[in-house]
Amino acid sequence: MEDTWSGDGSVCRTPPGGTEEQRTQHELMPYIDDSPSSSPLLSAKSHSSRDTLSSASLDSSKSNELDLEKGLEMRKWVLSAILGSEETYLSHLEALLLPMKPLKAAATTSQPVLTIQQIETIFFKVPELYEIHKEFYDALFPRVQKWSHQQRVGDLFQKLASQLGVYRAFVDNYEVAMETAEKCCQANAQFAEISENLRARSTRESKEQPAKTSLEALLYKPVDRVTRSTLVLHDLIKHTPIGHPDYPLLQDALRISQNFLSSINEEITPRRQSMTVRKGEHRQLLKDSFMVELVEGTRKLRHVFLFTDLLLCAKLKKQIGGKSQQYDCKWYIPLADLSFQPLDESEAAVNIPLIQDDELEAMKVKISQLKSDIQRERKSNKGGKGLDRLRKKLSEQESMLLLLSPSMAFRVHNRNGKGHTFLTWSDYERAEWGENIREQQKKCVKSFSLTSLEIQMLTNSCVKLQTVHRIPLTIGKEDDESSGLYGFLNVIVHSATGFQQSSNLFCTLEVDSFGYFVNKAKTRVYRNTTEPSWNEEFEIELEGSQTLRILCYEKFYNKNRPVREDGGESSERIVAKGQVQLEAQLVMGKDWQRSVVAMNGVSSRQ
Repeated sequence: MEDTWSGDGSVCRTPPGGTEEQRTQHELMPYIDDSPSSSPLLSAKSHSSRDTLSSASLDSSKSNELDLEKGLEMRKWVLSAILGSEETYLSHLEALLLPMKPLKAAATTSQPVLTIQQIETIFFKVPELYEIHKEFYDALFPRVQKWSHQQRVGDLFQKLASQLGVYRAFVDNYEVAMETAEKCCQANAQFAEISENLRARSTRESKEQPAKTSLEALLYKPVDRVTRSTLVLHDLIKHTPIGHPDYPLLQDALRISQNFLSSINEEITPRRQSMTVRKGEHRQLLKDSFMVELVEGTRKLRHVFLFTDLLLCAKLKKQIGGKSQQYDCKWYIPLADLSFQPLDESEAAVNIPLIQDDELEAMKVKISQLKSDIQRERKSNKGGKGLDRLRKKLSEQESMLLLLSPSMAFRVHNRNGKGHTFLTWSDYERAEWGENIREQQKKCVKSFSLTSLEIQMLTNSCVKLQTVHRIPLTIGKEDDESSGLYGFLNVIVHSATGFQQSSNLFCTLEVDSFGYFVNKAKTRVYRNTTEPSWNEEFEIELEGSQTLRILCYEKFYNKNRPVREDGGESSERIVAKGQVQLEAQLVMGKDWQRSVVAMNGVSSRQ
């Protein structure tokens, strides 16, 4: 298939943050002002004044002191977040320890709930872990309370790292502990009741009542924590000046932690797989992306994961303080039970609340205005609360646009339960999800169900396995216009070849805009041909765009309509799709550039 585009009239803005390396450094150190520091020196040269040069040097010195001050304040914030995380972790360990004493007391009676050996196996090394982290917390808390920039904490992290051997013992015993706990729950109803109704105490910041949690969920906490131990040290070192007395101690603690994790990494990985799937089976992540789910008429942002044997829909939990990213499983469907067909007529009749185009355009205009305001605020070097307010407004507007803009339904149904409706922005994405699921279903014949522990561990694994790490918002980038092209792109869709039978064919064009793909243009239908020749020109607005997608459809004019990916019927289906990377040197010239785009075939049930 051939198409042609022109750079005539296109505008490409160079990244305001300078080179890629400079932008990366800026993203890592957000509190350091990278505005041009050479302007006072240029002024000094123009006036040939030593006084001006001295003033510039003084201003530069003050600026460096201010940057250092902000960095050290960030160091305190990181430590405060660590304290909050430690308090939560201690509450989880306490909840594990709480039933140990009565269980041990009952073990010596004529009617024991568990034997001493079973108790020691299930709660192996939990008291030691609690003592280690209680000592760490009690030592760190007063130092953060009596904070000064000279305060030292490196020795505490160094000591904590030196005690990681206890975690090795816990991890080595974990699988046996879980198997023992499961067997005991099956054999003893009283222990099953206890293990499902444990409660962790509320932290100082939390006003909520402690929620019930299971023994299985709590026993996973140390396993989860040991795999993240280096992240805390990386954050703390990033905000610790090289000349600070803590710096070499934290580097040593990081070295110990990394060596420890490397030594057990090969052991933990297969254990994780055995935790999340049945013995002898393997589960891998094939695809993931953010989608909008329609839940009782309300749009909800979800992260959807396609594994080799199931489809998982998760909600990204709100991050508070220094807590790491977490997911909450909303539902899952084994691929053997997944269908694109509704179980009954009532499921098929799902009303999709559509948003008016002018309302969406008004949001886009407001977003563009806010971006301009942010750029202006940055250039004025004001920063502070004004810039934060603008960023907050931009985030709110982009989040609203993200939820309201998709309108293409993608429905999946559980043969043993209800159906679910996603709304996608791009037909290209919708087609890919349908293709990938159908292809993988050929290998899945057995149905299954997951325990609450397996669901939790699978959801936890999504944090590390995910390939899409950011919600598609431009506010998530340090420089709002640091990538992609802006302006107008002229495209001519000429013709297509390679079709085996005569069909009614048309094309649509999609580009990424505001972080996700949207449909921008559509050709007329070329009837009864194997070689359509549209020769239609379009002008497409680019808003940080990097990719142009071309989709070719077959149009049906009779009642024999194909099954659509969303479970309904359609008068059209995708027969081919392809894409082109939009590079500045390709589209900036005034001459038309011709390109042949390879279009892959798309299989579809008739």
